[in-house]
Amino acid sequence: MKLLHHWWTARRDEPVMRGGLTLPRHKPGLPVNGEIATLVMPDRLVLPLLDYHGRRLLPVVSVGQRVDYGESLAPGLIASASGSVIAIEPRPVMHPSGRSELCVVIRPDENGTVESAVHEAVPELTEQRLATCGVTGLGGAGFDTASKVHKATQHGEQLDTLLINAVECEPMISCDESLMMCHATEIIDAIASLMTMTHCKRCVIAIENDKHAAIAALRQALDLRPLALTLQPLAPVYPAGAERQLVERITGQLLFAGERPTHRGILCINVATALAARQSQLGFPMTSRIVTLAGRSVDEPVNVRVRFGTSVAEVLRQTGNKPSLASHQVRTGGPLSGFDLASLEAPVTATTNSIIVQPVQPTVEPLPCIRCDRCSDVCPAGLLPQQLLWYARAEDLAGSRRFGLDSCIECGCCDLVCPSGISLTQTFRHARDSQREQRHRDQLADAAELRFHKREDRLAQRQAARERRRQDARAKLIGDSDAIGDALARARRRRQRHERPGQSGDHATPSHDGDS
Repeated sequence: MKLLHHWWTARRDEPVMRGGLTLPRHKPGLPVNGEIATLVMPDRLVLPLLDYHGRRLLPVVSVGQRVDYGESLAPGLIASASGSVIAIEPRPVMHPSGRSELCVVIRPDENGTVESAVHEAVPELTEQRLATCGVTGLGGAGFDTASKVHKATQHGEQLDTLLINAVECEPMISCDESLMMCHATEIIDAIASLMTMTHCKRCVIAIENDKHAAIAALRQALDLRPLALTLQPLAPVYPAGAERQLVERITGQLLFAGERPTHRGILCINVATALAARQSQLGFPMTSRIVTLAGRSVDEPVNVRVRFGTSVAEVLRQTGNKPSLASHQVRTGGPLSGFDLASLEAPVTATTNSIIVQPVQPTVEPLPCIRCDRCSDVCPAGLLPQQLLWYARAEDLAGSRRFGLDSCIECGCCDLVCPSGISLTQTFRHARDSQREQRHRDQLADAAELRFHKREDRLAQRQAARERRRQDARAKLIGDSDAIGDALARARRRRQRHERPGQSGDHATPSHDGDS
């Protein structure tokens, strides 16, 4: 903690970031009247049975069952509306591969479900309340917030600083900026609740210095409720919002591979996640989020609140957009770090921060890599993308890991500067998916091997027990044979003593002439 405090007080100049790109500010759809519209409830809600790791969840509901708003559908998944479960079946989900996954399909009640409190408000925020209300990260990765806080304290790690991530430097995405402009007072209350729960002594809100309206709203809210809080403006360098890069930029501390910020006493929470945590303290489950709609093919860019499970097609329809995938490119997650959708029926989830609609661009074949090192110069993780590309294309997972595949944040900076037009990020994303699948297969194989060895041990123990019983029975039979012989001998002696003279046990019956 002393080292952290030393860094904090020593860094007087504006924090700088390794690598990254300075991009022009382009934030369409910001609210002009201090309000964010909420879309109408659709007639179907599709909720994927997946956790933030992409692992499948086991549903605790069945087809035909009625569910209430905020009710658990699976561990970590709650119903975003009251209604009936009409199907549990594979549906398209938001994934770079365009795959389908098992989903719970809900038909909402006709009168709709207003987002309201379903639990009693609690005086202090707890991990249990975060889990009950299904609070997950809204910054992109979708981490389970209760688990994140629990892991930060389960090993006795002493948290010192709460770092609120309000950095949103990717072009076209403005959902968090809209939230700060409209709900600054509630955000400050949320930060106070998180500081109380985590026992953090100080808080830093990291925000780009070009978000003038959001900064003004936060400062006005801080005047009404003073906190041990520092508002840290940053020069907008993409991707400054990535957690590891933000921690390094704010504190000057470089996190090692696999090291979490909590190991240094820092808990990093997205600004929208912080507000959702505060809402859970008041009893509101997390069932919606703000989504940015933008792009050259969107007539009126806007930020709207969307219920989880609403399809992308429905979001576009309600905002006056009806693109087709034949003539438009519909992208989620941002123009750089996101990916194209294979189906507009994919539902909005906690990680859907934006929907970008652009005209279809002609496909250009990439040229061979010229080893210019531009990708290495802009990589915020300090990797060698050109070398990593060689191993990823060769499907050499061991080599990819050795060159830092796990540290890639898929920001897309390397794609933007590559003079050969190589889709490095897409290649790395595919390699990481392959690596996750390989790890999953290895885990299944290890579990199967463990079950096999346990079964062999059980069979060996049963065979040994049967053999012991067989030996005991044989020994008992041998001992019982002597006792039976002695008893028969005694019986013969008694019979001989009681026989009368002239009698024989084998005498013949006399014959009669009349019978011959």
